[in-house]
Amino acid sequence: MTEDEHQILRLLAKEWDLKGPPGILDISEVVAVLPLAPSDTLAALKRLFKQGLTDMNALKTSVFLTPEGHDAAQNT
Repeated sequence: MTEDEHQILRLLAKEWDLKGPPGILDISEVVAVLPLAPSDTLAALKRLFKQGLTDMNALKTSVFLTPEGHDAAQNT
């Protein structure tokens, strides 16, 4: 797992812990908060989605952790 992916998982896990599962954030918020290029953030989100660690709403505007993603974030 890349450092970019770890940063995203930690951010979503923090949201999960503060607001409750599933740690949902708007993708634009994720891009704005992390110190990554937007293209790198979106590429990492795509990889996390393919691994089953995150999921997205139907409109693909929000991202959230799956239970497996939350477990992975706790182990980073």
